Amino acid sequence: MFLLFFSIALIILNIVCFIKKKYLYLFIPCMLFLPEYYGIEINASLPILTVTRMMFIIFYIYAFINKRTDFHFFIPNIKTIKKQYWFLIAYFVLRIISNLRYIAIYGSASKTIFAIVFEQLLLLYAIYLLAPTKDEITTLIKIIVYSATVLFIIGVLESILFIRPFDSLYTVSRYMLNDHYIRLGLMRSTTTMGLPGFYGNMCILMLPAILYLLDCTHQRRYLIISVLDFLAIIHSGSRSNIFVAVGIYVVYFFLFIRNKDKLHSFIKHTLVVIASLLITITILSIGNVYLRYFYIGMGKSVLNEVGFSFDLNANAPEGLEGFGTNKEGTTSRVEQFAGIYYTAKINPVFGLGAGAQNRGDVQYYRKNGGWYTVKTYDLGIVEIFCNEGLLGFLGLCSLIGYAFLISKHNQYHKLIIIAYLLSTLSTANMYQFLITIVLVLNTLPPTREDCI
Repeated sequence: MFLLFFSIALIILNIVCFIKKKYLYLFIPCMLFLPEYYGIEINASLPILTVTRMMFIIFYIYAFINKRTDFHFFIPNIKTIKKQYWFLIAYFVLRIISNLRYIAIYGSASKTIFAIVFEQLLLLYAIYLLAPTKDEITTLIKIIVYSATVLFIIGVLESILFIRPFDSLYTVSRYMLNDHYIRLGLMRSTTTMGLPGFYGNMCILMLPAILYLLDCTHQRRYLIISVLDFLAIIHSGSRSNIFVAVGIYVVYFFLFIRNKDKLHSFIKHTLVVIASLLITITILSIGNVYLRYFYIGMGKSVLNEVGFSFDLNANAPEGLEGFGTNKEGTTSRVEQFAGIYYTAKINPVFGLGAGAQNRGDVQYYRKNGGWYTVKTYDLGIVEIFCNEGLLGFLGLCSLIGYAFLISKHNQYHKLIIIAYLLSTLSTANMYQFLITIVLVLNTLPPTREDCI
C-alpha cells in the first residue's frame, strides 16, 4: 500500500513540477534520497532502470525545453579554457579511461562509465543549460534540507520502533544495498540510504547547509533541524560520524568566528543545540530501559574510540545481545588502508576494476591475522584506488581540487567540501552528493560574502 501511494504521489509531483517549471526542486532531492532498489529490472546484465534514472531522462528533457543558455557543442580554444576547468575535465577523462581498461571483463566497469557520463557529466551540462539563479539555488538548498529533515525523523522512528517503511519500495529481484543492523538493542537508522553508514554521512553532509540557512535567515527552525540531525546521527549508530559532526563544528568555528558578535551567536546556538539534544535524550530514556541502554552505550562506545575501555555489553537489558558487531570500528577502517598496498602490487595504474570488493578481489591486512577478504569499502580513498587505481584516484582529487578552486572566496563552500572529505572516512564515496556539491558551487560564483 505504501508503495502504491508513494508512487502515485511521486508521479503527480513529477507532472506538476514539470508543468510549473519547478522540476529542479523535485529532481535533485529525489536524486539524493530515492533508493537504488526502487525501479525496474530489465536484464541482469544491464543497470537497473531506477525511478531516479527515469527522472534523469525527464530532467534532461526539462532542461532542454527550459534552457536559458544556448544549446551547442563546440571544441573550445585550449588556450582560453580556465585552469579550474582542466581539473573538472581531468576527473571525467581519468575515471572513464580507468574503467575502459576493464570494460570487456567486468560488467560493473561499463555500468560505472554509464553512471559517470549519464548521471554526472550530462547532469552538469543540464544545469549549465538551466543556469539557475542564486535565489533558485538557495530555494533548492532549503528543499534539500527539508527533505533530509523528513529522513531524520523517519530514521529515528525506524531505529526505536523497528519500522522499515522504505522496504516497500524494494521492487527489484537482485540484491541491492538495503541492510539493517542492530546495535545496543536498537535498529541502526538506514531509511533510503542503503546502509547506516551512508545514512549517517547524509546527516553529516546536511550540517553545512543547515548552518548556512541558520546564519543567513536567523530562523529558529534550523536550530530544531540541527538537533534532529544530531539525534539522527546518534541513531545511525555511527561513531565516526559523531566525531565528524563535532569536527565540522570545530572547522566552522575557525572559518567563521571573526568577531565578538559571531562568537556570542555561535556559543548561544551551540548551547541551545546541546541542551535540546540532552533534554530530548533524557526524556526518551526516562522509563525506557532500552533507550537508556542505547544512549549510554553509544556514549561509552565513542569514549572507547579515544582510549577508554568500557564494557559495552554491561547492563544490557534482558533479551538483548549487547553492543552488536564491529566493536573496533576504528581498527577495521585503519586495516582497510592496506587494500591500497594490495592493489598497488597488482595493478597500481588501473586498480582491480569497479566492484572489486563484491568479487572478493580486494584484501586487507590484520596484524597477527594476515590478509583477509571483506566485501565492503569503508573508506572513500580505498574504494577509488582499489577500483580504479592511480587514474581514478587522481581523477577524484581533480574534482575535489576543482571544487576548492571555485570556492576559494566562500567559507560555506569550503565547509561543505571539508564535510564531504570527512565523510569518506566512514564509507565509500557518495558521488551523487559530491556532484550536487559541485553543481551548486559551479552555479554560484565565488563571493567574499558569508552568505551565498
